[in-house]
Amino acid sequence: MELTGFDDLLQSRGTAGTKAYAQNPAVTGAPITADEVQARLSSRLYDQLSEGSSDTVVRASERAVLHVAAIFGRLGLALNLDDPVGREIATLFTIYELHLALGNEEAGREYRLKAKDLIIAAYGEYPEAEKPATESPALGALTIPARRDWP
Repeated sequence: MELTGFDDLLQSRGTAGTKAYAQNPAVTGAPITADEVQARLSSRLYDQLSEGSSDTVVRASERAVLHVAAIFGRLGLALNLDDPVGREIATLFTIYELHLALGNEEAGREYRLKAKDLIIAAYGEYPEAEKPATESPALGALTIPARRDWP
């Protein structure tokens, strides 16, 4: 037996919630090496991007890993460089960083887009930097109130 005759005081069905999943960037696994990047590129392109020094590639990989770790942190994950997907994403961002260092972002854009596609395929979304990491709390929820069979 109900205690009230007013429909709006009955318990409504439905919920409203938010999710907050961002975490600090974290990296595990073996770092990306210059040899790995060299194996991915033609020798001519590698020589141009690395400027003849493997140190240039290592610095670019450090920047790329930091960038990817920040993206993964917004997804609530730690970047694991021992995981093939995480390593591939970091390698693609390394090549993109090498292009950026030469001032030719357009040439490296395809690597960044491929990495973005991998992130979406593997984790379901790509967090944009302009959007907040967490959803705003719901201002209200629309629910259908429980109705009685009689007026």
